[in-house]
Amino acid sequence: MSMNKIPSDWKNCGTCSRWCGRQIPDAFNTFVEFNMNETGKCSGGGFNQSKMPPMASCNQWVQRFKR
Repeated sequence: MSMNKIPSDWKNCGTCSRWCGRQIPDAFNTFVEFNMNETGKCSGGGFNQSKMPPMASCNQWVQRFKR
């Protein structure tokens, strides 16, 4: 299992509120951790209803964890 941690304001699926994969924020919502090998369903973004990896991105990104 390959976990990755990126800032919560990076515009990737792994930090988007529309991505249905597992996202684990830190205590201050500064970083989000996720499994690099997991795919999550996009629910309303640019890849609606498609399974996307966490490092993908689109122009309909919505920040999930606000600082």
